[in-house]
Amino acid sequence: MKRKLGNFLFFIMVLILSFEGKAQSLVNVDSLKSVLNNTEGKARVETLNLLATNLRESEQESAFNYALEAEGLAHSIGDISGESLAKENIGWIYYRRGQYQKSFDFSKDAYELALQVDNMKVAARLLNSMGALYYEQQNFDLAIEQFKKAYLLSKREGDLYTQIRSLNNVAYNFSQKNELDSALYYAKYAIEVNRNAGSPYLTAFANRVIGDIYYTTGNYDSAASIFENSLNEARLQHVKTTEASVTHRLGATYLKLGKLSDAEKVLLEGVKVSEENKFLDELAKNHKYLAQVYEEKGDIRNAYRHQSTYVVLNDSLVDKGNRDRIALLQGMFQEDLDKSELNLLKEQNENQAQRLKLIRRNYYIIAIAIVLILGLLIWLFLLNRNIKKYNDFLLEQKRKIKDQNIDLEAKSLQLEKINETKNKLFSILGHDLKAPIGQVKSVVDLLIQGMLTKEEFEELLKVLNKDINSVHFTLNNTLKWSMAQMEGFKLKKMPFNLYDLVASNLTLIEPQLKEKEIVVSNLMQKDQLVYADQDLMEVVVRNILNNAVKFSKRNGTVEITTSPKGQFVKWCVQDHGIGIKASQIKEILGKDYIITDSQKGTEQEKGSGLGLQLCKEFVRMNGGEIYIQSKEGEGTRICLDIPQGDLIQDSNTSAKKEISQA
Repeated sequence: MKRKLGNFLFFIMVLILSFEGKAQSLVNVDSLKSVLNNTEGKARVETLNLLATNLRESEQESAFNYALEAEGLAHSIGDISGESLAKENIGWIYYRRGQYQKSFDFSKDAYELALQVDNMKVAARLLNSMGALYYEQQNFDLAIEQFKKAYLLSKREGDLYTQIRSLNNVAYNFSQKNELDSALYYAKYAIEVNRNAGSPYLTAFANRVIGDIYYTTGNYDSAASIFENSLNEARLQHVKTTEASVTHRLGATYLKLGKLSDAEKVLLEGVKVSEENKFLDELAKNHKYLAQVYEEKGDIRNAYRHQSTYVVLNDSLVDKGNRDRIALLQGMFQEDLDKSELNLLKEQNENQAQRLKLIRRNYYIIAIAIVLILGLLIWLFLLNRNIKKYNDFLLEQKRKIKDQNIDLEAKSLQLEKINETKNKLFSILGHDLKAPIGQVKSVVDLLIQGMLTKEEFEELLKVLNKDINSVHFTLNNTLKWSMAQMEGFKLKKMPFNLYDLVASNLTLIEPQLKEKEIVVSNLMQKDQLVYADQDLMEVVVRNILNNAVKFSKRNGTVEITTSPKGQFVKWCVQDHGIGIKASQIKEILGKDYIITDSQKGTEQEKGSGLGLQLCKEFVRMNGGEIYIQSKEGEGTRICLDIPQGDLIQDSNTSAKKEISQA
C-alpha cells in the first residue's frame, strides 16, 4: 500500500512539473527529495535522474551520487531508458570535472542504450555531450556539427530544453572560431526560443555568449550590461558554473571601462564561488583580472599575490588539460560515433518502413506500369549493348589495322636504314678498297713486265705498304662489325691487361707515328685489368688510337691515361689535332647506328666512317660507355668506361641485355 501511494505521489508531481516547465526547466529539488523516500523501482529511477539533472550544475557531488544510484538500480531492473539517462548525467558531470575520457565512455554507452529503446530525447542530449568533448579538443567544426544534429533531433521530439541548450552551444563554438555574426545569430535565436521554455540558466548562457561578442568587438558598455543580466539570472537560479564563468568576464569588462572598484568586487565574488565549487579554470581567470585591477590601483603587493596564484593555477590547468585531451584522443574514435549514428538512421528507416507498408497498396497500378517500363528499358538496354559490342568490335578491328600500319611503317623505316647501311658498306668496299688494290695490281704488273727498276720498286714499296695497311684496317673493321651483327654472336668476356693491349696496338701504328713525328705519352697503370671481350676491345682501342694519329698535326702529342671510376676503369686518349664538329659527335653517340661520312686526316689520310660507330657499339655491348669531348682546332678527348675485373656477374647481365638489343 505504501509503495502504491509513493508511486501515485510521484505521478502527480511529474504531472504538475510538466505543466509548470515544458522545457525541462529546473524543478523544486526539495519536493523531489521528499518524493524519493516513498518511491521504488522505475519510479525511483526517474526521480533520481530528475534530481541528478537539476543538481548537476549547482551541487555536483549530490547529483553524481543520485546518478550512480539511478544507473545501478535501472540496470538491475532492466530499465534501459532510465539507465541511459543516468549514464548521460554521469558523463556530463565527468565532463564538468575535466575527466574527458570517462565522460566519453559514459556518453557513448548512454547513446547506444538510448537508440535501443528509441529514446531520441536522451540521444539529443548525448549529442550535446559529444559536441562538448569535440570542443575540448578545439575541433569546433565537429562540435558545431554535433550540436546542430542535437538541435534538429530535439526539435523533432519537442524537447525545448535541449533545443535551447544546443543553440547556445552552437553560438559559443562559433564565437570560439571568431565567426561573431553566426555566434550572435544563434545566441539571439536561443533567447527567442528560450522565452517559451522558461529556463533562466539557458538565458544566462546565451547572454554570456552575446556579452563575449560585444567584448570582442570593443563594445564594452553593452558587454557590461549583458554580463550583469547573465550574472543576475545565474544567481537567481543558483547555477554556479555560469555564475563563476560570468564574474571574470564582467570584471574584465569593468576593467576596460575603468570601473576598478566594481571590477574588484565582482572578481572577488568570482574567486569565492570558484573556490567553493572547485572551478579551477574560472578561479584562475578571476585571479588574473584581479592582478590587473590591483596593478591599475597601484597595489603592487596584491597584484603580485593574485598574479602568482594565477600563474600556478594556469600552469596546472594547462598540464592537466593537455593530459586529459591526449587521453580523450586515445579513447575517442570517430567510428564509434558513426556506428551510433548509423544505428539511429537504421531505427528511423525501420519506422519509416512501417509507415510505407500502409501506403504501398495504393501504388499497384503504378508498380505495373513501372514493370512494363522497366521491361522496355531492359529490351532497349540489351539492344544498345549488342550495338555497342558490334561497335567495339569494329573499333578493335580498326585499332588492329592501325597498329599493323604503324608496325609496317616502322619495319619500312628499319628496312630503309638497313638498305642505307648496306649501300654505305658496299661504297666503302668499292671505293676505299678498290683504289689501294688497284695500285698494288698496277705495281705488280709493271714489275712482271720488267718496267720497274729495283730503286723504283723499293720507293713504291713504302706506298704499297701504307695502302695495304689501310686496306687491312678497313677490312678488319668491316669483318668485326659484320660478325657482331650476325645472329648467334656471343661475347667472349675475360679479364685481360688493358695496358698490354694498348701497348701492342701502339706497336702496330708505330710507322704512322714516326712518319708524322708524333709523341705518345702512355700514362696508364701497367697492371690495369678489365673484364670484356678482348677481340672487340682491341678493335675499339686500335680505331681510337688510329684516329688520334690520323687527326693529329705533325710533331704533335697524344696522351693515354687511366683512372678508377667506381665499378669501371676510365680509359682516355687525348690528341691536339683538328677536332670534331659538335653535330658529328651527336650523330656518332646517338642511339641509332649511322655510318657517317669519313673526314680526311691532317695529311689527307682516308677513312671509312665506320670506326667510331664500331667503338660505340662494341663498348656498349661490353657494358661500358663512350664519351667524346672536342673543340675544333684544339683537339679531341675520347674516354671509355670499361668494366673492371671484379664485376663479372654484373657485366654478363649487361652483355646479355646489349646483345639482345643488338
